[in-house]
Amino acid sequence: MKPMKIVVDSLISNLYESEILKLDPNIEIIVLNPEDHTNPAWGEVPEVDALFLSYQFLFAVRDHKHLFEPMLEVAKKAKFIQSGYSGMDDPFLQAVLKETSAIVANASSIYGKPMANYVLAQMLRWNKRIDLHIQLQKEKKWMPNGGDGELTNKNLVIYGYGGIGKEIARIAKSFEMNVSGIRRSPVKCEFADEVKTPDDLMDMLPFVDFLVTVLPDSEQTRNVIDKKVFKQMNPQSMLINVGRGSAVNEQDLAEALNTGEIAAAALDTTRKEPLEKDSPLWEANNCYITPHDSAHSLMSLPRSFNLFLENVANLKNGKPIKNLFEL
Repeated sequence: MKPMKIVVDSLISNLYESEILKLDPNIEIIVLNPEDHTNPAWGEVPEVDALFLSYQFLFAVRDHKHLFEPMLEVAKKAKFIQSGYSGMDDPFLQAVLKETSAIVANASSIYGKPMANYVLAQMLRWNKRIDLHIQLQKEKKWMPNGGDGELTNKNLVIYGYGGIGKEIARIAKSFEMNVSGIRRSPVKCEFADEVKTPDDLMDMLPFVDFLVTVLPDSEQTRNVIDKKVFKQMNPQSMLINVGRGSAVNEQDLAEALNTGEIAAAALDTTRKEPLEKDSPLWEANNCYITPHDSAHSLMSLPRSFNLFLENVANLKNGKPIKNLFEL
């Protein structure tokens, strides 16, 4: 059997070359500079068994348009491609899916922990009125205000109950919350009290304290969180979106916050990013906006590399690819 050939960026090579060679000392590692397609020349890359489309490559292609086509030509020479992104709606990844014959895996399994941490942080932020305390401190006012005090027995609905949703549920259960998941094909899960379908959402909303959306972008999910949803929600409830921004009708959300139909919202994603400066969400009541960084973690790089290495081993040994993306 011929030695495997894999392509990685220079940072991954510097940090993890020894780990790759532990898997197989005969693996040929082709190292590319993600910022420069001429040194070494990307066009000279031969047919390879695996390409790790790490954040370094994906960010470089996003920020430097002249690298798009050279990187796509590299991708066309790979039998297997591991993406560093959890979603596949990035323009470059869409091109990879359409123009290569490679087996492709995403990285959705590695971002559950930081995103779940973000969700719980936003819940506690609102529940303990952290922003109010910060404002009171600036004004040098001593005015005790603990909000609801704790998350115990609060009702959490996670719309888009996949790997990230399950991690949110797992942590929420440690706070003794009541957890419901929603997905197209319900399955039993040890972290959820129940898993239902989207058809059940409207009946659940009056009892919801926190509605967390973890939805991809698709024709079926765009604007599913709109004024009909907000009118049905508990006026003391909070919306938290860590899925794609297209799931939320932003004008409807701003109106719901400003009229008191719901109490608060935390948005890590928006329909257009960066969020336009004239968006009403910036000044909507109790609307907390973050710049799509809920998945950021110092652990992301080692986790994504370990996923790539696991899949290289699976490829080598004829085992199923983890996080295989299927159209």
